[in-house]
Amino acid sequence: MKYKMQSKLFKNPNFSSINQLAKLRIPFVFVINFAKTDIRLFPIPANTNDILYKFPNSTNCVKTKNSQNINLSIQETDFENYKQKFSYIQNKIKEGKITQINLTQASPITIDKTLKEIYFASNALYKLYLPNHFIVFSPETFVKIENNTLITHPMKGTIDASIKNAEENILNDKKEIEEHQKVVAMVKSEFSNLSENVWVERSRYISKIKTKTKTLLQVSSEICAKLQPNWQDNLGDLLNSILPAASICGVPKNEAIEIINKIEGYDRGFYSGVMGIFTGESLDSGVMIRFIEKNGENYFYKSGGGITELSDVEKEFSELKNKIYVPIY
Repeated sequence: MKYKMQSKLFKNPNFSSINQLAKLRIPFVFVINFAKTDIRLFPIPANTNDILYKFPNSTNCVKTKNSQNINLSIQETDFENYKQKFSYIQNKIKEGKITQINLTQASPITIDKTLKEIYFASNALYKLYLPNHFIVFSPETFVKIENNTLITHPMKGTIDASIKNAEENILNDKKEIEEHQKVVAMVKSEFSNLSENVWVERSRYISKIKTKTKTLLQVSSEICAKLQPNWQDNLGDLLNSILPAASICGVPKNEAIEIINKIEGYDRGFYSGVMGIFTGESLDSGVMIRFIEKNGENYFYKSGGGITELSDVEKEFSELKNKIYVPIY
């Protein structure tokens, strides 16, 4: 069976559609929303009128980087509203319903450039622009599959590098350690359903994210699992089983999602979903964080952070605001 290479693949694609394409080793780009209810599939190379993307080893639009300045300002940050949600989560943790959750919000912003201009000006490991909808410039890998090995890098923990002893502080912070360990444990558990050989390659390593005004330190771990040689035949099922990404959800995942849907008060949409590319033999994907969405004439920057029993509401709110930036330097 052959599929005609159109601007989009399938009329109403789902995870079975991914299975079909991957089984035939047909390359494609995929975009999946947080709720797993909206899946977009594009041929390679995708039409630049439909989507712009850049992965570490692939892009559909090569253009010289525009070094222009971009002015971004937050219109308002409702701390009291955030505090109420934070308290609700803390109570659920004390009740034993969950042990941690990723609380996010959509902050109204003003920007002096279009989303497309920001796409070309920004630097990121993963970039994607869906015309007149959103732009994402993510530093976080969701999963890679190469040489029959499934690899992920959950990112939990962010700190301003200008803070004195920033690296030492975040690596020794009890709350950050607890949050990171729980996400790693959940990922290992999910991978164990796919493989009998699961291991942690690197634990809590530091990477730097540069912006125009500051440098941020991010803490990640690398977790691996060995897959069967025919993993492509069920790629859609594999992705469905490990989505949404552990780092932007909570522990336990299903209970965390239920609380997220109840209290966040807005639709995450594609924010905290995943974007990826399947080459026919390998896969690379990123978590859609660092995200600006256009709604009519208004713009919103969606960001958040993990809440545990040891979290401090002011520190968490500060981290949420620290993640509102465009990576230009």
